[in-house]
Amino acid sequence: MIICNFKQVFATVLGLALSNVVMAECADFNAKIAADKSAQKYVSGKTFKNARVLKKHLPSKRKEVASYVYVKADDLYYTVYSLVNSDCDAEIIKRTNGKH
Repeated sequence: MIICNFKQVFATVLGLALSNVVMAECADFNAKIAADKSAQKYVSGKTFKNARVLKKHLPSKRKEVASYVYVKADDLYYTVYSLVNSDCDAEIIKRTNGKH
């Protein structure tokens, strides 16, 4: 009887501890959309190719996303790299020089 109660208490405490550790993560689809919107505003252009999630930073749960933008006024193609956090907020970290 005591062993059964101990197992139930241990399982409950372990479940609560793990639920606090797990952080919400922005889905890949939402991360791509957030990065594309941020990149389009940054270089004043339109995306010409689907964004790609390049890697996920494990401790921070941020995703590095590459967006591909065409600027018609300059006739140049840019790749814009962003970090997307768990709230799906994109922060631009760098961009390439424009290419024809």
